[in-house]
Amino acid sequence: MKRSDANPKPKSHRAAVLSCIHGNIEALEAVYDDVRDAGVDEIICLGDLVGYGPYPNEVIRFIQKHNIPTVRGCWDQAIGERHEDCGCKFATEEDAEFGKMVFGWTLRRVTGKNRRFLAELPFGVVRSNTPAGAQVYVHGSPRSSSEYLTETTHELLLFERAAAAECDVLICGHTHIPFARTIEGTLSVRDAPGIRPRRRARSVKLQTKLIINAGSVGEPRDGRSESSYVVFDSESGKVEIRRVAYDVAKTAEAMLDRGLPEPLADRLLHGNELAEKDMDQACAC
Repeated sequence: MKRSDANPKPKSHRAAVLSCIHGNIEALEAVYDDVRDAGVDEIICLGDLVGYGPYPNEVIRFIQKHNIPTVRGCWDQAIGERHEDCGCKFATEEDAEFGKMVFGWTLRRVTGKNRRFLAELPFGVVRSNTPAGAQVYVHGSPRSSSEYLTETTHELLLFERAAAAECDVLICGHTHIPFARTIEGTLSVRDAPGIRPRRRARSVKLQTKLIINAGSVGEPRDGRSESSYVVFDSESGKVEIRRVAYDVAKTAEAMLDRGLPEPLADRLLHGNELAEKDMDQACAC
């Protein structure tokens, strides 16, 4: 992962974290305006700049113009490296058809220069010298850009992902649903059956981990059409989930005008999944 430790001493720091833009320039512009009013020190983007939305090149140019540090999402990698598909697992055959169609549409329209930009994005970013401890920013998880970490993911798995990345704060996206969850407590460890001599159960105190999901700027899927992003204050530890309204109907109309599937435009209008999916899958866009 890319490390950024330019300042030798910890300092108060407010970071705006955006994720899952998905070719929605209207939403990105509205969120950027809101970010400028939020009093932040830094903006970080967790990837998936393209896919589903009608303006992939415009979103990439916006990110470049404003020099927003960005990590590589699963769609970014697939389009940047010219894969045959996004590598996603879909809940229904209909979803898979839509996904295949949109992937081909996006691949044909993203310019060669922009594909190279997507392919060269880093997997993750590390901020190690902060009052909150080490922070790791990734798209899905430190294990894979396609892994879902949700609010209902088992706490031991969340703890393991953060511990394996050697961070105190793990900040991700990919699910399109924002949340903040603190993992703390003790773990009871017992010897496996058959081991002699057996020792008493031992309690191991877990080092507190904070897991943050930034939600989605361009395609929220939690029943609300407004964009979501988070502001994290590394000194206070406060996580603020911010919602930003934008002209959703205008983007949905642009999707239809450019030949994208109507059910995807309808999903954008209502902020819902097309079908229920298993969020514990390692790869499920």
